Amino acid sequence: MLKRFILPEYSILGSLNRVSPASAAHLMATLLDSTSPSVALCAGEFGRFENGGREFLITDPRTPTPWTNVLANERYGLVLSQAGAGFSWFENCQLFRLSRWNQDLVEDRQGRFVYLRDLDTGDVWSTTLQPTLVDASVDQVRHGPGYTIFTREVNGIESECTVFVPRADSCEVWILRLRNNTARQRRIRFASYVDWHLGSAGDVHREFHRLFIETRTVGTTQLAWKHAGLIENERTAPSPPIIAFHSVNGVDIAGWTSGKADFLGRPARLESPAALFDGPKPGNGRWEDPIASAMGDLVLEPGQAVSFTLTLGATEDSTDALRLAAKYSLEESERALQEVKQHWEKICQATTLKTGAPAIDVMVNYWLPYQTIASRMTARCAYYQQGGAYGFRDQLQDSLALLPIEPDQTKKQLLIHAEATYEDGGVRHWWHPGTSIYAESKHSDTCLWLAFGTLAYLDETADLSVLDTECAYLNWVTQAPGERASWLDHCLRGIQRSLDRRSPRGLPLILAGDWNDGLSHAGLDGTGESVWVGMFLFDILRRWATILPEIGLSDLAKSFAQSAEELRSAVNEFGWDGEWYLEGTCDDGRPLGSHENTSGQIFLNPQTWAVITGIAPEDRARKALNAAKERLIKPYGALLLQPAYSHVDPWVGYITRYAPGSRENGGVYSHASTWAVQALAMRGDAQLALDLYRGMLPSGKPDHEMYAAEPYVMPGNVDGPDSPNEGRAGWTWYTGSSAWMLRVAYDWICGVRATREGLLVNPPDNDMGDFGLSRKFRGDRFDIHVEGSGPNIGMTSPTAEICQDNMLLSTGQGACHQVRVRRS
Repeated sequence: MLKRFILPEYSILGSLNRVSPASAAHLMATLLDSTSPSVALCAGEFGRFENGGREFLITDPRTPTPWTNVLANERYGLVLSQAGAGFSWFENCQLFRLSRWNQDLVEDRQGRFVYLRDLDTGDVWSTTLQPTLVDASVDQVRHGPGYTIFTREVNGIESECTVFVPRADSCEVWILRLRNNTARQRRIRFASYVDWHLGSAGDVHREFHRLFIETRTVGTTQLAWKHAGLIENERTAPSPPIIAFHSVNGVDIAGWTSGKADFLGRPARLESPAALFDGPKPGNGRWEDPIASAMGDLVLEPGQAVSFTLTLGATEDSTDALRLAAKYSLEESERALQEVKQHWEKICQATTLKTGAPAIDVMVNYWLPYQTIASRMTARCAYYQQGGAYGFRDQLQDSLALLPIEPDQTKKQLLIHAEATYEDGGVRHWWHPGTSIYAESKHSDTCLWLAFGTLAYLDETADLSVLDTECAYLNWVTQAPGERASWLDHCLRGIQRSLDRRSPRGLPLILAGDWNDGLSHAGLDGTGESVWVGMFLFDILRRWATILPEIGLSDLAKSFAQSAEELRSAVNEFGWDGEWYLEGTCDDGRPLGSHENTSGQIFLNPQTWAVITGIAPEDRARKALNAAKERLIKPYGALLLQPAYSHVDPWVGYITRYAPGSRENGGVYSHASTWAVQALAMRGDAQLALDLYRGMLPSGKPDHEMYAAEPYVMPGNVDGPDSPNEGRAGWTWYTGSSAWMLRVAYDWICGVRATREGLLVNPPDNDMGDFGLSRKFRGDRFDIHVEGSGPNIGMTSPTAEICQDNMLLSTGQGACHQVRVRRS
């Protein structure tokens, strides 16, 4: 079955009797990661990386799907597509959106726009492709960490609109430059357009909600707010409304239009609003469908340029709103933009990797850390998903990628999750910070992730004293902070909760799903089991058993070691299917991931974690991983399961509702695929691990049309062979795979990973060639230069005392060490 995406070697990969999976994958990855700049720098029909990988330049904004950027600080953010569409929010992308928006990956037409009109010819266009869709002689979009620049030239008028969110203020800034590139005088009218929403994502009954919105203009600023509702059957004073604002600085304006019908005209024409011809129509949005549109006229002589700024934002009161609106002059905006760029450069370059393979380097050094921090941890938002909340597993795992960058931030995040733990070790599945909106977890694995994340933190820092940090538990009855105990206690109660919820056979119950949320109905009756959670819990118990004696808990360490052996026995007695490991069982007794199944015969996670955890005997580890190679590993990633489910099964879960070959149902779920990279590396299959990693990188996809998604950030999923769109990616930005791709790159592709004993340097024997990795470790910086190839490793440094076999030891004095590693 050959498709347009598939190169000829795909048929080789599927024909295991002719060539090994490792060789086939190597051939494919070599093609995908060619040394030619057009491939390695992802130069395709829609764009390429530039500025050393710091920016992705979109040369044709008519991309297959919206190619977006996520710009945010701790209080404010926006999602912005290459067409100019998207939305803005204050503090929470779900609970308070400033502008109206509807997720539409085809039209991608709702946003905040700037229109331009030639007053002599009547021509109308916009500074972005949307909403006018007018062709431009120059039409480029430049996404970078913290900013996006739209450059267009239409009818000889060049426009450049730079959008960014300042480091601290709750607003966004648009720096707009217009230049007359013709030999005659031009008279140009500009008009901004913001469609006010001012509420939660669920406020979709517009005729109802618009009546609560009020606007007021103060000079070059419009203020807008939504009157707070009242509580049913209670007479309480409403809380003060949040004040939104839209402002213009540095240019005269003719006036404001506040009603959508007045702006668009009749019939409504988003591509050519009536107000551009009729001029602004003063009014108050109180009795209309409220918008904000500032309008002004400019005269540009030949070669003349003019620059000014527009802001959009929100604060708690009108005084602060007017202050912010006035703050961002052109000079202040340029200064703030440089501050944003420097901030992200410092973060992204805190740990650097130079492999000579641009497809790897641009992602590891810029886009993976930016995606993880900006979208996943700060905004908690993207185009495909607008979360706003913390997920217990999600941001906890994301924070682990920050360990080589800023371990204190990881610690801060882990403590946030500790305080989302209940007194019996249960946790919230997700929650909106600062609100009473949450969901309790009914999954089998969530209570274990704090213990897992803490182990990673201890590997990085070796600081056991943090385990004494006191933090609160949530009370089940009050849902408020209650009992206080140590960080260690929070970890131990989560572990005990999992130990207490095992089947008569000794396997953990799967409940409403394990890590795979799609197995949502497999264990609702309390009898279904998860083999994967058995592996996960085994690993956590075994690792904690080595730490507990050091803090005076030897008896508990022995208990954990015994429980780990019980799990090892149960997993290998009841979880082995003959050639691979089961995922688990359903409440009705049917196995998940067995050769007995018509659909979902094999799942990825049990095969990879059998290796990662060391729970499998040698022969079974080999067989399980071979089964994954033969059945699940594709040139573009490792499938989560195979074959896909084709019918809805109420005993399995919502995974069976997905179209076959998409997302968890037989597609590549990128997050889990990173664990396949790790397992392959741990088994010594370093070349296939590297090939799989390369195949997953979006920056290695030369066919933009087929791949469809942004080639500069990780997708959550890629369609598998049961989909007619095999190789097409989706659900970008808001995916935990970005953090894991970063961790896997450092730890297993480079072989440089933190342990409690020190920084282990064990570069794998693959064809990546010489590389350099610079990272902080316990107060020092290590510049590690790896040369040659082969399984034998020699390591030298002018600071000889820091080298101990394959381990680097920190002095803790802030020193920078040059380390040379020779493979032979």
